Amino acid sequence: MKHSTCRLTVRGYELDSFGHVNNAVYLQYAETALWNFMKIHQLMSVTDMLFPVVMESTQRYLHELKLFDEIRIESDFSSSGSVLVCEHKIYHDGTGILSCRIKGKVIFVSRDRIMHDVPEEIMKILEEGNS
Repeated sequence: MKHSTCRLTVRGYELDSFGHVNNAVYLQYAETALWNFMKIHQLMSVTDMLFPVVMESTQRYLHELKLFDEIRIESDFSSSGSVLVCEHKIYHDGTGILSCRIKGKVIFVSRDRIMHDVPEEIMKILEEGNS
C-alpha cells in the first residue's frame, strides 16, 4: 500500500445551488488525487500506452465543503489482482473534519480498448510502501 496527499481549493464552479460542493465534484477530487499520485511518482510515461479508467466507486458524504475551503485528500493505493484500489479521504484542511470517503477501483486500458494488469512500474511503487 502506498500513501499520498493532495491539496486543493474549492472553486466557485464546483458548487451546487445550495453553495456546497456538488456531489459529482468529489469524484473529480478523487481522480485528481489519482493523477497527482501518478505525477509525483513519475508514472506519467505509463499513461502513454495505458489509461487509468475508474470502473467502480462508492462515496460516503459526511460534511459539506464550501467556496474557498482548503481541502486535503489523503489517499491509499493498493492492488487487488489486476485492479488498482484507491481509498480517498477528503478533509477540510483548516478544521481537519472528514468530508467524504471514496473507494474506487481502477483498471488500465490500452488505446485498443484492451484491459491490462496494473503496470509493473506502479506495482513496484505500491510494493515500496510508505518507507
